[in-house]
This record gives sequence, C-alpha cells and structure tokens, in this order.
Amino acid sequence: MQRKLSFLTVFSFCCLLFGFALAFLILPDRPFSDQENRSLRTFPAWSVEALLSGRLGEEFNTYFADQFPLRDSLVGVKGVAELSLGKGENNGVLLGKNGQLATRLFDGGLPGAEVDLDGFDVARIQAAAEGLRRAGARLEIPFSVLLTGRTIDVAESAFLYPSDVSHALQQTLRDALRGEDFCVETIPLLREKYDAGEYVYYRTDHHWTTLGAYYAYVEVMKHFGMEEEILPVDAFERQAVSTCFYGTAWSAGGMKHVAPDTVEIWIRGNERDFLITADGKELDGFYSRSYLEKKDQYSLFLDGTHDVVTVTKRTGETRPTLLIPKDSFANPLAPFLAQHFDLVLLNLSSTRKDFCDLSHFAAHYGADRVLLVYTLENVMTADKLTRLK
Repeated sequence: MQRKLSFLTVFSFCCLLFGFALAFLILPDRPFSDQENRSLRTFPAWSVEALLSGRLGEEFNTYFADQFPLRDSLVGVKGVAELSLGKGENNGVLLGKNGQLATRLFDGGLPGAEVDLDGFDVARIQAAAEGLRRAGARLEIPFSVLLTGRTIDVAESAFLYPSDVSHALQQTLRDALRGEDFCVETIPLLREKYDAGEYVYYRTDHHWTTLGAYYAYVEVMKHFGMEEEILPVDAFERQAVSTCFYGTAWSAGGMKHVAPDTVEIWIRGNERDFLITADGKELDGFYSRSYLEKKDQYSLFLDGTHDVVTVTKRTGETRPTLLIPKDSFANPLAPFLAQHFDLVLLNLSSTRKDFCDLSHFAAHYGADRVLLVYTLENVMTADKLTRLK
C-alpha cells in the first residue's frame, strides 16, 4: 500500500511538472495581462552583449514568470496561502481594514537597489525638488505643483504597517521645497477625509476616486485665488457607472475575496459644450464609457493615456489656458478644472515625447498658468522632475 502511495505521488508530480512544461511550450505568449493591466515579457531577443552582461538571464527569468501557465489563478492561490499564514500581504500588497489594499514595496530609485525596495533615494527627491524650482524660475507665468499621495500615504490608518517611510518622504520634499509657495498640499486633507470614512481613494487601486479628485480641485482653486468660483458638490449629479472595478493593487495582490470598487462620474449637464481631443482625435466627452466593459475601468477618464489632451469650449469662448504636465491622477481632476479653464494636458510619463521643457510648451500653447500634477510614486522612481526646465 505504501509503495502504491509513493508511486501515485511521483506520478502526480511528474504529470504536473511535464504538464506545465508542455502547456508552456504549446500556449502562445500573452503580450498583455488584462488582470494586472500591464505588458508581459515576451521571448527575449538574443545577443552577445545581453549574454555577457547577464541581462539575457534576467530577461528569461522575467519571461518565464510572466508567461507561466495559469499565472493569474496561481497568483490568487498564493494570496490565499500568504493570508492564511497571517502575513497580511502578498506580492508587496497590504490588506488593511475594510478590504483596503495598498502597495508597500516601491523601487525608490536607490542606486543599485533591487526592484521593490521599501525606501527612497534622498538625493533623487532633492533633485526632483530642484527641477521644480528651476522650472518655476524659468516660467514667466504662475506655476503650481500638486504632488499626489500614494494609498499608503493617505490610507495609513487602515494598516498596521509602519508609516515611517511615508512621513520621511513627505518631510524630505517639504524641506527641499522650503521657501517656495507653489505647492498645493492635499495629502493631509485627504488623509483626514479618509479617516472620517469618506471614499477618497479606491480600495483596490492606487488612484484617488472622483470624490478625492473633487477635493483636490477645491484646494487647487483656493491656491489659484479663485475660491469664490469653486463649484459646490451639489452643482453636479453623481452617477455610479460601475460597481465592479478591480484595480492594480487587487491584481498584484491576488486577494480575490476583496470586493470591487465603485466608479463615479460627476455630471454638471454642460459636458457637450466642450471640445476634447486626445492626440488630435476628438473624444466623445470627458468619459469613454467603453472602458466600463474592460478591466482597466480607470481609463474611463479622458480615454486613458494620451500624450496631449486639449479641452476647449465649442462656442469659442475666450478663457484662460491652464497647462497641466501630469500623470494619470490628473485625468479625473480635469473635468472639474475644465469648468474654469481651457486645458492642455501633457503626459509627463510619455515614452514618445519629452515634455520636460515646461517654459517651451507653455509658450507653444499660449498658457496663462501651469499646474503640474504628479504622484509621489513617480517622484521616487522616475527622472522626469529632475529634468524639468
């Protein structure tokens, strides 16, 4: 009997091993993961330089991990296993109160550091601050900066995870920008709103909700000295267009039991008055509802990622132009600001065009003022702010 059990164990193991190997060879490579909302590594290109440098081996490791059969399901199994062990996290994603998820591991831009190191490079943060100072000095029009918080910065009360790195990051930025008056501070306000139970950040994604974007709009308008023009909440009709949004934290964490988020759009009733173009193509309003049928529902706002998005009034009404160099946090903010300004949004994260010369683009688009919107994660990991001019 014992011999039969041993044989059955070996046979089952071989079936799994060779079954997965055969599936890996037969199944075509997937270029993109809808669940994780990211590109997957396809078969690496061979070269002598890549082989000798060791890069080829790293690329093959990533390739095997990304294209492994049943990857999405196995990520979920690992998530259940990790939580069962009492770890409270999986793949660097924390599980907090009320199903709140947050990434805790960031590639902080530290020289020679492994990806997903929980920390940040002080020199890089200071260089980013210097880039902001440099851009502000060169611009001949008002310049404002909104550095948006990560979930771990705003929803820290949902987690037992220490907030030392978050606080140190914010303090380092404040110290580096001391004496400047161009910063729009939103993190303390949104943290207060979150602690009061308001739905200002998604639970399964790293972005703020439309309500969170509205609070940011209010703070921006105050910073502009336009407090009297702020539109109250009751000026909009709040429509829940989805109750099944699963964001990037949910995908990475594999915590399948966490309930989905609700996505709202705020309608004022004059949306058809605006002409909105994305890379020269006219959009059907601020919201591309076709994304509600996809995994990446956040791209509902301004049709997702484009290099240049413009918003003007169809009537040709003369209004001040606001230039917004930005990342994706600006997309749900734009419909609020469009009630007061013509907008030009430039994707700072673009791989096709470099928008770091703010004074050039401000002159090119005839901007009356500039509002830079960029999340702290990108401040830590990207070099865009360090190259501003």
